[in-house]
Amino acid sequence: MKAVIPCAVKKDSMFPFSETKPTGLMPVMGKPLTRHIVEDLRAIGVDEFFIVANHMKEDFEEEYAEDDDVQVVVQEELNGTAGALEACGDIEEDFFVVNGDVAVSQRDLENLRKKFEQTDSKASVLAAGEDNPEKFGVLSITNDQVNSLEEKPENPDNVLVNTGIYAFRPEIMDVVKNLEGEEKALTDAVREFIDEDEATFELIEDYWIDVGGPKKLLKADQVKREYEINDVEIREGADVHEEASVLGNAIIDEGAVLKPGAVLEGDVYIGENARVGPNAHVKNSSVSANNVVACDSVIDSIVFEDGIMDSGVSVESCIFAEECDLRSGSVIRESFIGARSYIEMNNSIRGVKFVPDARTDLSEISK
Repeated sequence: MKAVIPCAVKKDSMFPFSETKPTGLMPVMGKPLTRHIVEDLRAIGVDEFFIVANHMKEDFEEEYAEDDDVQVVVQEELNGTAGALEACGDIEEDFFVVNGDVAVSQRDLENLRKKFEQTDSKASVLAAGEDNPEKFGVLSITNDQVNSLEEKPENPDNVLVNTGIYAFRPEIMDVVKNLEGEEKALTDAVREFIDEDEATFELIEDYWIDVGGPKKLLKADQVKREYEINDVEIREGADVHEEASVLGNAIIDEGAVLKPGAVLEGDVYIGENARVGPNAHVKNSSVSANNVVACDSVIDSIVFEDGIMDSGVSVESCIFAEECDLRSGSVIRESFIGARSYIEMNNSIRGVKFVPDARTDLSEISK
């Protein structure tokens, strides 16, 4: 079985992080969103992947350069989700489509595969209950069959929505080729199968998060940690000092160091070669690879790779992009800080977005 992972469009809603990373490569629990998808699909039997890129395609090529089963293809014309399938050429066997900007569990993907294999339908849709269904495609169902799919209705008649995660027979490729118009939506092709009573659905059991903004990235990281970190795992080459404490569940990745007085609390991920402490407190957060975290506290936050947090720094409910430098005494809450930002000593910051390369010492900070 194959899989198509559309990642071509730049999501401005992910500013400031979208200026330096495509959404599919933003880290959740220290790993790109698309890497989670690829690994989970591999585990359930997918053996060939097409990552469909355009925005920052070189970054995807670098990320997957050593993955022999992953091919990065370019969607030259951004003409919709069906256009992403066309960019892959002819697919002659059953395949998944999973958008590269979602967080979903391996179990839910496997349940979709099982449902698809148990039926003769040409499409199976992964569906989820949603508090604001009017923002999505809303499904009407009978038993296992999908009866209709209405995009973003003003007054939806139920809360069951299309997650944009599918299993298809190869016949979908012929339908996609025959779609008309400048914008080719995959949902239009799916509707043809719905009209022929050839579409079934499977309901999410665990979680599905559409990462449409920084707050949803925080949510995806939180949920991944809660589901996937169930014990204390100290990986090969990691060094946890006898005076460091792990009070909850944690993954401490290869080469990471916990120095004296460091405390991990709740569900925590510490990335490869990261340095935490001395006397740093990390709670319910993900710290990606190669960070130096000597600060007072990191709570409910995501720290991309290669950053520095000096002693006396406290952060809460924040995301810091790659290579940020936070100097002593700063307190930062509910903020989204762009790549390579420099925050001078003793700043108090709340509720802002910093552009990449922001410098508080020069007042060049926000958009």
